[in-house]
Amino acid sequence: MGSTFLSDAVISPTELRTRQKHWLDRATENVVTIVSGHKQLALLNREHISKLYAQKHYSELVIRYCQELDKKIKSNAFPWTEQLNDEEKLEFHKELLAAIMDAISTNDWLPMEHLIEDWKATAQAISNSALTKSLLAKEDPSRYVRAKG
Repeated sequence: MGSTFLSDAVISPTELRTRQKHWLDRATENVVTIVSGHKQLALLNREHISKLYAQKHYSELVIRYCQELDKKIKSNAFPWTEQLNDEEKLEFHKELLAAIMDAISTNDWLPMEHLIEDWKATAQAISNSALTKSLLAKEDPSRYVRAKG
């Protein structure tokens, strides 16, 4: 077969059987579509599909959160943002948009996950005043460090 659509190689099952190693190697770099009648299957690098799922997941979260902010309703996407004040919510929103744009262009989703985890931890600290107080308390280092002498 050998025709292409959206840069994927479209082949028949016979072509796959005949040149299996070639097509499996090609699938590590780009999509290979196997067409049999009305059925279409795709061979795709697992890492690529993992990144596509991450993009879908985070895009849905960010869009849902933006819609919730626009409607001024409680967030189901990030329920812990209720602990943040308006200024913090705005800062989180700006950082979230910047992070997803970076992730889409770099295909690196780890910074996005870290941003969400960091903000969630911030919200949890805000909601627990005893924890916040102990985290912000000034300590006397001499209690933990031996004096030289």
